Amino acid sequence: MIEFQSVSKKFGSNFALENINFLIDKGSFVLLIGSTGSGKTTIFRLIIRDLFPTEGNILLGEWNLTKLPKGKTQTLRRKIGYVFQDLKLLMDRTVVENVMLPLEFSGVSEKDANKKAEEILIEVGLSDKQNKFPLQLSGGERQRVAIARALVFDPEIIIADEPTGNLDLQTSLQILSLLDGINKKGTTIFMATHNEKIIEKTNKRIIVLEKGKITEDKKTTAKKGEKEEKNEH
Repeated sequence: MIEFQSVSKKFGSNFALENINFLIDKGSFVLLIGSTGSGKTTIFRLIIRDLFPTEGNILLGEWNLTKLPKGKTQTLRRKIGYVFQDLKLLMDRTVVENVMLPLEFSGVSEKDANKKAEEILIEVGLSDKQNKFPLQLSGGERQRVAIARALVFDPEIIIADEPTGNLDLQTSLQILSLLDGINKKGTTIFMATHNEKIIEKTNKRIIVLEKGKITEDKKTTAKKGEKEEKNEH
């Protein structure tokens, strides 16, 4: 589904990513962990073609993103729902209007966009908040709005960049549970986090990134008394 083949990305003479290799299968839920500046967001921006690799190939299904014609970029991005680290919600728009925006920008009628947005807000548990403004919501609710917006095109992949970054543990686990539910319906989830409590409580595959290099790829995380399976880089 998502494959990085010897991918490096340089900004000037400095490597943001160096010789990155991984394969994420369709329907997986994978965590990408690493400190601020380790390269997590750069990996995500490469997947949506907001950046281009200096070296290597990036495959998304049957598409080689390094060779994809520019005109196909919008089609690609409809396959990928992106939950931004800073959410990018418009504070002067209601919840339902924020979720409708990507559909309206793509030419969907206001009526159809509103209907789709309302359906997704039910899915993420915010049907009673659709006419509220983001500033009237809790941090967890705003995160749900961002996830709802990422779902409007029924994407094959959700990329979530630190979706629990500013949330308490209970709310973080609720967001993780929401993403789990989306994953169980077949959507691939690739999520960045540095929340140690989340990492401790999950049994998902974890890719560890340090200073632009993968240092560990844990195929499963161990519970107490169980053997941990992993690949080291």
